[in-house]
Amino acid sequence: MYNKGRLNTIIQVAHTMQTHTIHPAASSDGHRHYHGKGIVHSIESCGTVDGPGLRFVLFMQGCLMRCLYCHNRDTWDMRTDKAQELSVDEVMKQVISYRHYLRATGGGVTATGGEPLLQYEFIRDWFVACKANDIHTCLDTNGYALHYDHILDDLLDHTDLVMLDLKQVDPEIHKALVGIPNTKTLKFARYLAERNQAARVRYVIVPGYTDDDRSAHLLGEFIGDMENIDTVELLPYHELGAHKWELCGDAYKLTGVRPPPKETVLHIKEILEGYGKNIIY
Repeated sequence: MYNKGRLNTIIQVAHTMQTHTIHPAASSDGHRHYHGKGIVHSIESCGTVDGPGLRFVLFMQGCLMRCLYCHNRDTWDMRTDKAQELSVDEVMKQVISYRHYLRATGGGVTATGGEPLLQYEFIRDWFVACKANDIHTCLDTNGYALHYDHILDDLLDHTDLVMLDLKQVDPEIHKALVGIPNTKTLKFARYLAERNQAARVRYVIVPGYTDDDRSAHLLGEFIGDMENIDTVELLPYHELGAHKWELCGDAYKLTGVRPPPKETVLHIKEILEGYGKNIIY
């Protein structure tokens, strides 16, 4: 269970983390200038943890959340020396070379990051090309959609599965853990429900922030009536990406926090099953 004193301390930390801000170039209608290329952090050709089956995973650059446990700290800024700009054709040449392996395992492609919705035009174009080649598409997102327009709808129309990171339903704890409110994430979750868009919720169990009964019940109550969500994936906290914070010149704020015990994971599983959801972990 979180304590109020620690929560206030972490809120102050979260505010200091806002110095790492993305300022994407914007056109007159508020959109980032898009020239047919995506800013890509890295590619994993045979991922096994980013959706069903083997996945061709595209890690996009840029994220506006500042999760204390982020294991991809180096994806926050939109542009870095190591990022590369790729066209859909360039990415598809790689995807096609793996498609037989992807299909054989019931897999496909996954857009993750970073936050892929910050480059939703490119992801839309990529997913359109994937569906034209009968390749399963998965969007791994924190739901931070900046625009609700025909581009987003077209992207979702070509998305077979959305994996939505619902980090914390309580707004105060969410801000302490992530640095910003959860308003956009919850709005996106409701939008997916309105569309009856196939979705899976991912919930990271972070000791002191999301491992208590109240947080699990809040999640269950929020998604309980959303028929488009049939599965919740529980992800125990780990610190495997802590070294990336040091490489980026930042201090890792959760040093010393241990992964939750199996008993905690099973207890949260039992709570969420009470809301009619299938639980995997």
